[in-house]
Amino acid sequence: MTRMYRLEKDVKREVKKLLDVHRWFWFCPPANGFGKAGISDFLALRAGVFMAIETKVKTNKPTPMQKAFLSSIAAEDGFGFVVNDSNIDSFSKWLDMFDEAVAFAARNEVPPAAIGGPLLDAQKALTEGY
Repeated sequence: MTRMYRLEKDVKREVKKLLDVHRWFWFCPPANGFGKAGISDFLALRAGVFMAIETKVKTNKPTPMQKAFLSSIAAEDGFGFVVNDSNIDSFSKWLDMFDEAVAFAARNEVPPAAIGGPLLDAQKALTEGY
């Protein structure tokens, strides 16, 4: 079910809720002249995995600096996602599948395709367009 949000702050509120439910350590870097240009709205860490999340709404797209930041995170084996009102369900699915994969890894087992496939599908939806 796609949720439609009118404002970016609504998407941010949902991202915060999802990160908390899935037990990620996260923070929002302040947007001011003292930080790195293009830094994402959320930086998060769980199980040794780093994630940067840029939030948008409607047809808004990341700026070139935001795209570069997300790409730099992906180049270092982290995850750089753009979460908006049309793909927030994919973000929720990715978090669910990540939790499942972490549980398998904790048992020194390889996650089955039933987890890997949906995880990769959700990841594709969150990285398209940058």
